[in-house]
Amino acid sequence: MEAVRPGLSMSPGGACGPVSKKRWITTVLWMVCLLLLIGCQSQKQDPSGAQVFPGGELSALRSEALKLINGMLEEEMIPGVSIALVDRSGPLWVEGFGYADQPTMRPVQADTVFRVGSLTKTLTALAVMQLQEAGRIDLDQPFTEQFEGFSIRSRGPVQSFTPRQMLSHRSGLPSDLRKGMYTATPFTQVAALLEDEYIAYPPNQVYSYSNLGYDLLGHLIAQRSGSTYQTYLQRHLFQPLQMRHSGFELDEVMEQRLAAGHLDGQVRPQPPLRDTPALGLYTSAADMARLLHALLRSGDPVLSAQSLREMWREQTASGQIVRGPSPGLGWFIEQDPLIGKVVRHGGSTLLFGAEISLLPERGLGVVVLTNGADGNRYAHKIAATLLTLTLQLRGESLGVAKTSEDTSTAGEPKIVSGGYATDLGLLTIDPERPRLCACIIERVLDMVRFDDGSYGLTPESRESLPAAYRILGEMRFRSRRSGERDLLIAERNEQEFILGTRIDSKAWTDAWRERIGRYRTINPDGNFSIQNLRLSEESGVICLHYEAPHLSDGSIRVPLKPVSATEAIVEGLGRGSGETVSIVEINGKQCLKFSGYMSEPLEESP
Repeated sequence: MEAVRPGLSMSPGGACGPVSKKRWITTVLWMVCLLLLIGCQSQKQDPSGAQVFPGGELSALRSEALKLINGMLEEEMIPGVSIALVDRSGPLWVEGFGYADQPTMRPVQADTVFRVGSLTKTLTALAVMQLQEAGRIDLDQPFTEQFEGFSIRSRGPVQSFTPRQMLSHRSGLPSDLRKGMYTATPFTQVAALLEDEYIAYPPNQVYSYSNLGYDLLGHLIAQRSGSTYQTYLQRHLFQPLQMRHSGFELDEVMEQRLAAGHLDGQVRPQPPLRDTPALGLYTSAADMARLLHALLRSGDPVLSAQSLREMWREQTASGQIVRGPSPGLGWFIEQDPLIGKVVRHGGSTLLFGAEISLLPERGLGVVVLTNGADGNRYAHKIAATLLTLTLQLRGESLGVAKTSEDTSTAGEPKIVSGGYATDLGLLTIDPERPRLCACIIERVLDMVRFDDGSYGLTPESRESLPAAYRILGEMRFRSRRSGERDLLIAERNEQEFILGTRIDSKAWTDAWRERIGRYRTINPDGNFSIQNLRLSEESGVICLHYEAPHLSDGSIRVPLKPVSATEAIVEGLGRGSGETVSIVEINGKQCLKFSGYMSEPLEESP
């Protein structure tokens, strides 16, 4: 067996800790004798509830998976990881690797507790569906008709949104309210805090990921159930599934088993989180294995099969702009070219990362929990590898028929000039010259038009790109009209996706030019504040710059679309887009209000 960093080794007795060679041989002989005595191929279950294969499939799977896991641990990408692989019969493999606490070398085990970030949303969604089955929540009635005391501002006619739209991130609610996010503020105060904010988009127009939507759903669960959100989940999910080490507040046992969060290899204190129903769950791989088992058994005993099928059905509205996977209700649905339909959700906080993925049609699921910043990327890779390897070892067919649809017509104008708000920053495209200005790296790049009418960078421009932005050179660009928006479409590796949206409003630009300069946050949240705000003009577009040291080492830059002399909207289609930046006069100063923070202008030195 390959050498592994300290972790949980699943022996027949459920013992935890490093295993000596002598003990390992003894254990193997014991298992062989036991199998001969009972004369069957059933699985053995240890006291923690985890099951192991007695045959060679698990050994082969584990050997292959450890190549990936050990590589990540040895390169210190993540300090520790805990996994659970489950099918309809129960847990197949639950194990921990690496360190729960790197300085003390405390090993990760199957029952090590992690903070799992947005995996919480899947449980919040399950609770909403339970109350829908009980007739206490209606997925398709306006939220304001079911929730007492909520209002939010709108620039156009007020359009109500529903719990279904909130569950599938198409309600139009803002993504986050950054002020207070990393504080002990109760999430039940979010409804009141949103009274002075604007809806980001009309419902059903744009997929717009929203933690705030799940805060409100958690508050709705409390109102409609007559208990707190935390108590409801404890009684109706954790207890029925015997998830004994899961919750939103750490008891004494969970505290002892809690993994330390790591950033750059160093243990960091875990900040409080306001957005409990969106991000706040603590749990273990062993507990999540029990949840996965219930889901793969069509929801038994916590939800009906019909409601579960509805959660795993694509919930995109007609004409809605969707980027990436299609949302279900509390889940995302993807079509993997190798393994078919995947129902999944990632989770990320400042110090932890996680992934849960299921193959409902194949009866297989996996959860991966890590205790390192940005660990969700590695968790996703481990999960996908485990699912693929398991199917291969079982001899199941891989590969799904590909379908493609060409929605363009050769020879038509393929791109509209102007500035586009994208995940790669502000891109200004001039097809007449043709060239592309990438403001984030301050480069003007030459482009070439291809026979199909799309544009791409010239070889010389591709070579000049910094390593982090080489992806630009791999794309072909065109634009497409969707409603009132010009979308920038990129094609890479034969896959097409929406890269951004064009900024076309200049009616109030002059008023905002007068406010160009630097600003200082006057209502900070300690180390979790946004700071060093600045307004600038780039290629005729007003941009907001700010720093969030807990999220990024550099300055974050977003283009603004002024909609009045005192309000502008963050342009784009990604997280945080559609949110409002306002000018508020305080003590005679024109202050910036953004996501709950207030910043005053700084006098520039002569």
